[in-house]
Amino acid sequence: MRHLRYILPLLVAALFLGGCRSTNALKRQRGEGEKESSRLIHTLIAPPPVSELTASLSLNINGNKVSGQLKMRRGRSIQLSASVLGLMEVARIEFLPDMVVVMDRYHNLYSVCHYADIPHRNELGLDFAEIEALLWNRIFSPGYPAEVDAASRLEVGKADETGKVRIKDKEYGYTFVTDGSDRLESVMKSSGGYSFRMDYSDFTSLSGNWRYPLELSVEITSSGVTNNVSVKMSSVSVDKKNWADRTQVTRRMKQVSLDELLDNLDL
Repeated sequence: MRHLRYILPLLVAALFLGGCRSTNALKRQRGEGEKESSRLIHTLIAPPPVSELTASLSLNINGNKVSGQLKMRRGRSIQLSASVLGLMEVARIEFLPDMVVVMDRYHNLYSVCHYADIPHRNELGLDFAEIEALLWNRIFSPGYPAEVDAASRLEVGKADETGKVRIKDKEYGYTFVTDGSDRLESVMKSSGGYSFRMDYSDFTSLSGNWRYPLELSVEITSSGVTNNVSVKMSSVSVDKKNWADRTQVTRRMKQVSLDELLDNLDL
């Protein structure tokens, strides 16, 4: 699956009145706006109320359809696997706080790399915290995992006629769009000949009032080439289950460079 190289940068994440008003009224309006902006940022950047999520996946990568599994344990592990005919796992990507592990089970190869090795990492500013935020439907500011620090770098715009609000990261230029109901709808970034967009849809309640998107779509354009990935989830669970944060590599597997491993992946 050569297109896995384009998943790596992801996986590998309130929008926000006419006559004369007194000075006090203007100050009150400004204060209310700042209060709403702060509330919205907190709602979208705060960790979800669950610590674990698993789901079955249907992936379409540039027209190539495969099934897979997603396992996430907040702050510890993200695992994305792809299978042929829903039976044999052939590829796996594991995002851990300090490394990325990519496995080609068909050829018994694996590679261990750091986030600095991820394609377009400099443009995207992605580490484990940012990839985790993207997959948990959270906003972020690269390099600032603490909410109080990230919030100072996020600029909240005014709501448009549909109620959508845009939030922009001042340093890396990410734009986050909410749907007017405190849900993150899109993440976008564009610089030079590179662009990235991730859309979320089909939100469903998983824990109390917390809603999570069952469909994700990603479009990445680089050097004039566009790659598309769509994901549909089913059998989603937030129950805690017994699975290892990192998959153990068997003796039969050989460690190779990331480029060599990706060249062998061809589903």
